[in-house]
Parts: sequence; C-alpha cells; structure tokens
Amino acid sequence: MKPSKNKPYTYTLILPGMLLYAVFFLVPSLFGGVLSFASIGRFSFSAIRFTGWTNYVNVLTDDYLSAAIRNSFVFAFATTLLKVGIGTALAVFLNRKLRTTNYLRTVAFLPAVLSTVAVGVFFTSAMHPTNGMINRFLHAVGLGAIAPDWLTDPHLAIYSLVGIETWKWSGFTMAIVLAGLQSISKDYYESADIEGASEWQQFRSITFPLVLPYFNNALIVNLIGGLKVFDLVQAVTQGGPGSATEVFGTLVFKSFGSGRLGEGAAASILLSLIVIAITLPTWKLIARKEVEL
Repeated sequence: MKPSKNKPYTYTLILPGMLLYAVFFLVPSLFGGVLSFASIGRFSFSAIRFTGWTNYVNVLTDDYLSAAIRNSFVFAFATTLLKVGIGTALAVFLNRKLRTTNYLRTVAFLPAVLSTVAVGVFFTSAMHPTNGMINRFLHAVGLGAIAPDWLTDPHLAIYSLVGIETWKWSGFTMAIVLAGLQSISKDYYESADIEGASEWQQFRSITFPLVLPYFNNALIVNLIGGLKVFDLVQAVTQGGPGSATEVFGTLVFKSFGSGRLGEGAAASILLSLIVIAITLPTWKLIARKEVEL
C-alpha cells in the first residue's frame, strides 16, 4: 500500500497537540503521583524524601476526611439531581415556540457565565442571618420566625451551598439537553400524532430515548463538577462552620496551603480515583440504553 500523501500534514497537526497534552497533563500528573509518595520541606524541593504510603495514611486518618467525604457526596448527588431535573424541565419548556423563548433561554443560562467568586460573595451577603437580603424579605412578609442561619447553621450550610450551585448551573444543563431536543426530527412526532399518542407517550417513547446521550453527558458533567467542587465552597464558607461544609477540594487546598505538598498530592489522587470510580460505571450504565439518532 502506498503511503498517504496527507501523513506529513497529519503529523503537523497531531504533534503540537501531543506536546501540549504531555506538558500540561502527563508531566503534572506524573509529578503529582511521585509527590504523593514523598515528603518535602515547606515549598522547598531541595530535599525530597520518599516516605512510601505515609501521605495516603495521613490523609485517610485526617480528622476532617470523613466530613469531607460525606459533604462531597451529599453536595455532588444533591446538586446533580437538582441541576439535571430542573435543567431538563427548563429545556422541555423552552423548546416550545413562544414569543419570549430566546429571552427566557438567556435569563436561564446567564448565571452559568457569572464568576463563581462573584456569585459566592453575593450569596454570602444575601444569606447573612441578620442583614441578608433573604432574611430581611422573610421578616418583611411576616415570616421572620422561620428565617434560618443559612451559612452559619452546621446542619443547613451544606444545603445552602447546594441551592447556590443549583441556581448557577441549571441553565448550563438546560443548554445541553436543549441541544439534544432540537436535534430530534419532527417526523417522529408527526407519526406519533397520526397514531394518536399523547404528549406524555411521545416524551416517554420518543423524546427521552433520543435525548438520552445528551442527558447522560449532562449527568456526568454535573456529577464530576459536584465531586470536585472547591471554588464555591471556598468563596462562601471556606469549609465552615467547623467542618460542616468541608469537601475534598478544600481539604486538598488546606494541605497545599500549609506546606504539606505530599499530602495534598495524595488527596488529589484519591479524589481522582473516587471521581473515576463513580462516574465511569454511571456513564456506562446509561450509555447502554442510548439510542442512535
């Protein structure tokens, strides 16, 4: 077989991509893996001492680890269910032809483009127990007796963060599912109308099976984002009060911030393994039921 004349051109495109992948992913990953088995002085790489599994043992016996795992799972699963549920409902509703469809789509998607830090600062102020906008409104309408301490109550703080995250990213999920809805041919629905199928029957037998690949992508993206959350928690509660909102991301941040680089790397690798162990089977389970368009 004669060699393809396009191979030099193909290599020209592939090699820069491979180089960037190696520099920005492979090398840091390998360095992080080595670092997780080493002990290093505070931000000093002059004396690296390999300590085996010590960093992993320290992370797994950390007093805050159980709280971080519990909070990460609560946050990830609660936000995923809410964002996917609300996002799917918005996508179905805004897939209709309305006068304000484009405006409503923009309003729903707008929170996703806002800075997480800016959102965190806003809700930290809005959820203040005495001077916050939300509790002031509750007092104004005569519901001051039920005005909670949104971010200072150890039992409520993590769910307040769930609410903020859901508000911010439901529109992003809507955009993913809406793209799937708009890719479905109208012929399916015309045939279903001829057969006398109801709207619910059309959704169950046509819409949902055909939009399932997009639904699967939205589910996995939100699940990964929930397990890896850091910026929102750090901007709003910094893991407090106490360890009520401590998550894996803040645990890693505090390890690196205090100079325990090996423990921070070990915690990062553990987080990666947890994300893979949860999301990969979930993706495969749903992918088996996907229907090709």
